[in-house]
Amino acid sequence: MNYSKAIFLISNEARAILATYETGDTASRTLFKTLDPGIAVGDYVVVETCTRHHMTVCKVVETDVDVDFDDSDEIKWIIGTVRRENFDALKAQEADAIAKIRSAEKRKRRNELREALVADTEELKALPIYSNE
Repeated sequence: MNYSKAIFLISNEARAILATYETGDTASRTLFKTLDPGIAVGDYVVVETCTRHHMTVCKVVETDVDVDFDDSDEIKWIIGTVRRENFDALKAQEADAIAKIRSAEKRKRRNELREALVADTEELKALPIYSNE
């Protein structure tokens, strides 16, 4: 028996979730298990792996799939979901702050240029294209 699938025999709460490590429609799908009833298609989940820190992020592509008890593929656990709402809000706030900083830099440069031009007013008035009327 494939004991990584035993949870599906003893718990009605167990769910089989297909997720991808890569983007794109042709990305391979890997089966994971969870007891979290809230995981939905499109969610990002932290999953158990054999690499790095023994976890990575995948994107859920299908939920509540049938489990093949006859194959020997090990099913690893979903560790938890990644809630991007706070991160996305933080990134939006940062983008707003950067826009304000850029605007302030532009305003500062214009003001510096105006001050330099005012200092050279007499030279500007001497130019044939000068008009202040």
